[in-house]
Amino acid sequence: MKKKKIILICSDGGHLAQILELKDMFLTYDYLIVTEESPATLPLKEKYNIKYLKGRSKGQKRNLSFIYSLIVNAFLSLKILIQHFPKAIITTGSHTAIPMCLLGKISGAKIIWILSYARINSRAFSADIIYPFADRFIVQWPGVQKFYKKAIYLGGIY
Repeated sequence: MKKKKIILICSDGGHLAQILELKDMFLTYDYLIVTEESPATLPLKEKYNIKYLKGRSKGQKRNLSFIYSLIVNAFLSLKILIQHFPKAIITTGSHTAIPMCLLGKISGAKIIWILSYARINSRAFSADIIYPFADRFIVQWPGVQKFYKKAIYLGGIY
């Protein structure tokens, strides 16, 4: 039987660490991990099916260079979507996932957003953008449900 295609997308660092915690699940699919290219993520290519997006400079604020990164990553995301064409996109978020989730939704993919474990009692800018479009919105702390009414609390993924 042919495995269903999924994309797991996130920024590097803690968001990526959370995605990798799901490996027992995603290894049963035709998966593709998409994250930012950085010295820490390059070695993952030896172990996982992975593609890279443009990383942002450390300390980069939401200014013109941030918008430029989003535009570049939107084009890269579109190329990846055409090549992999997933049934679902799963993300632990941040800015890197925004273009992929929006383009994926337009192409008919299900969007599953897992709010960062670090969000104990606060909102996330990128999550606020995708929340109205997400097919499933999962939180890892019950206190965050007051901000995201349709969120599903499942506890931590660690």
